Amino acid sequence: MFKRLRRKLTFYCTAVTSVILAGMALASLSLSEQALNQRGSAAFAGDVNAILYHIISQKVLDHTWLAQTETSGQLMILVEDSGQSLLFSGSWDRPHRQELLEAARQTALEDYYFDLSQPPQTHFQSERVTFSFTSPSGIPCYGAAAVVPLERGWAGLLVVKPMTGELMQINNLRWMFAGLLAVAVCLLGIFSWFFTRRAIEPVEESRRKQVEFVSAAGHELRSPLAVIQSSVSAMETAPPDKAVRFRQTISQECSRMSRLVGDLLLLASADNSSWSVHFQEVEPETLLLETAESFETVAAAKGARLDIRLPEDPLPKCQWDGQRISQVLTILVDNALSYGGEDCHILLEARQNRGRVELMVADNGPGIPPAQRKRIFERFYRTDPARSKKDHYGLGLSIAREIISLHRGSIRVEETPGGGATFILSLPVRQRY
Repeated sequence: MFKRLRRKLTFYCTAVTSVILAGMALASLSLSEQALNQRGSAAFAGDVNAILYHIISQKVLDHTWLAQTETSGQLMILVEDSGQSLLFSGSWDRPHRQELLEAARQTALEDYYFDLSQPPQTHFQSERVTFSFTSPSGIPCYGAAAVVPLERGWAGLLVVKPMTGELMQINNLRWMFAGLLAVAVCLLGIFSWFFTRRAIEPVEESRRKQVEFVSAAGHELRSPLAVIQSSVSAMETAPPDKAVRFRQTISQECSRMSRLVGDLLLLASADNSSWSVHFQEVEPETLLLETAESFETVAAAKGARLDIRLPEDPLPKCQWDGQRISQVLTILVDNALSYGGEDCHILLEARQNRGRVELMVADNGPGIPPAQRKRIFERFYRTDPARSKKDHYGLGLSIAREIISLHRGSIRVEETPGGGATFILSLPVRQRY
C-alpha cells in the first residue's frame, strides 16, 4: 500500500512541479525571444539609418563602401538613382538574393503602398518604411524601403537582411531551455522519490505502531477472557465450595480488564489531544510525601523500604496538574515495588536543576539494560515478558511519558549507583501558554 502511495505521490509531485516549471520556462523563453527580435530589429534600423545618412551626405555613392556595409551587416542593398538601378550587384553571393529583394519591394508596395520608383513628396525629407516579411521560399527577413531627395533628382533604397542569425540564436535558446527542462524534470523526479519516502515514513511508522498496538491489546485482552471463559465453564460442573474460587478468579480478571481498558482509553485521549490537564500551584515536596504515604502499607507487606530525600531549601511552587504528576509517581513506585525483588529499597527525591524541578524515583532492583532504556516507554513493551507481572501490561510508562509531555517536560531513566533504575522527571516551574 505504501509503495503504491509513494509512486503516486512521486508522479503527482513531479507532474505538478514540472507543469509549473514548464510554464515558467515558456514564459522566460518567450521574453528572451522577444528581446532577441527587438535587438535584431533595432540593429537593422541602425544599419538603415547609417546607409541613409551616407547617401544624403555623399555626392557620389562609393561601391566599395556599399560592399563593406553589406558584408559587415550581412545585408543586401539595392540603390536606384531616380528609378534607375545602380551597377552594383552586391558584395557577396547570397542565394535567392534577387528573390529576396523583389519580395521586399512587393511587400513595401502591397502592404505599405510604398513605391520605390516614385520620387518623394517633398525635397526636404526622406521617406521610408521598415518591416519584416517572408520570401516565397520561406526565408524570414527584415526589410526597409526609402526614397531620399538629392540635389539632382532622388535616390531609392531597398535593404534586406535575412533573420538567419536571430533564428539560429532562438533555435539554440529553445534547445537549451528544452535540455534544462528535461534535466530539471529528471532531478525533480529523483527528489520527489526520496522526498515522498521521507514524508511517508512517519505515516508508515504510525501505521506499524498502530498495528502492533492493536495486536498487543488484543493479546492482553484475550488472556483474561480465556481465564473467564474457562472459569465459567468450570463453575457449571463444580460443587458450590469450589465455585466460590472460580467466581473470585472471574472478579480478578474483570478488574484486570477494567484497568487495561482504562489505560487504553487514557492513551487514546492522549493520541487525540483530548487529554485535559488542569494546571495549578502545587508543592513538589507534598506530592512526594503523599505518594510515599499511599504506598506505606504495600511496601511494608512486601518487606520493601521507602525513603524520601528533600532539599534543605524549599522548592518553588510549581504550576502543574498535581493529580497527573501524582499518577506518574504512582506508576513509577508501583513498577519499582513489582520488579524490585527482595530487600527492595525505593528512594523518592526532589531537587532544583537549572530553573527546572526534577523528581526522581530510584530503586536497587535488577535495573534496565542500556539497549532497552529507550524502548521501555513504548506501549506494551516489557523488558522480560516471561517474568512480567500479570498486573502490568507495559502501558504505565507510556502513560507517564504522555503526562510529562503535556507538562512540556521530559522523562528519562538512568542506572542507579550500585544497581537498579532511576527515573528522572524534569519539569518546568511555570507553564508557557
